[in-house]
Amino acid sequence: MRKTFVALAAVAGAATFVSGPSQAAAVAIGAQASTLGLGAEATIGINDYLNLRVPFNTFSYDYDDKDGGDVAYEGKLKLNSFGAQLDVHPFKGSFYLSGGLFANSNKINALARSTDASEAYEVGDSDYYTDPNDPLALRGRIDFKKTVPYLGLGWGNAIQGDSNFYFRFELGAYFQGAPKIELTPSGSATTGPNGTGDRFTVGDGSAVDQQFQAEVETERADLEDDTDDYKIYPVVGLALGWRFKL
Repeated sequence: MRKTFVALAAVAGAATFVSGPSQAAAVAIGAQASTLGLGAEATIGINDYLNLRVPFNTFSYDYDDKDGGDVAYEGKLKLNSFGAQLDVHPFKGSFYLSGGLFANSNKINALARSTDASEAYEVGDSDYYTDPNDPLALRGRIDFKKTVPYLGLGWGNAIQGDSNFYFRFELGAYFQGAPKIELTPSGSATTGPNGTGDRFTVGDGSAVDQQFQAEVETERADLEDDTDDYKIYPVVGLALGWRFKL
């Protein structure tokens, strides 16, 4: 990422040398929608080739379902990011290349809880059956890197144009790294349906509880393997805004 900023700075320096001070509008603000969420952006024109953009994104989505029975799944996706991007317009026109750095607070919280003692609750490679009086639950949390580099390209110039209105379209990649997953179990269960088999309470230290904790770790590792492909998050976005003629 350091090399990217050095390259952008070199382009900016060359642009300043060739063109001199920009005569374009200096400031623009807009609203944006992308795979990073909904938000706003402010853009400052440095010269005819280089703009500095500050975007903010946020979004929240709740998920609630049952897997054909009484195992309830609840989840909440929270998108929240704030960054700074350098947009390089190599031909002084609409097309641009962009590099940036984001403070990233994206995360996922999830809960799976069983209330039916006759329905299998699969954890790792084993089945467990809840105690209805103390339902078995598994809480999950997925976090990503807190500082995320970004690279992209797009069409639209927030600073230069004949009218005050601007439109921008962008494609990019958000390098968020491998997610970190935490699973926290609670409740009581048995190894057989309807109270049969060995009974345990999560954290009681019994042999069956220790085996259960090992299965929780297996489940966590499997989830990390399943989400490993999301190290690079694709970004597709649109922005509409207003440039101020100064």
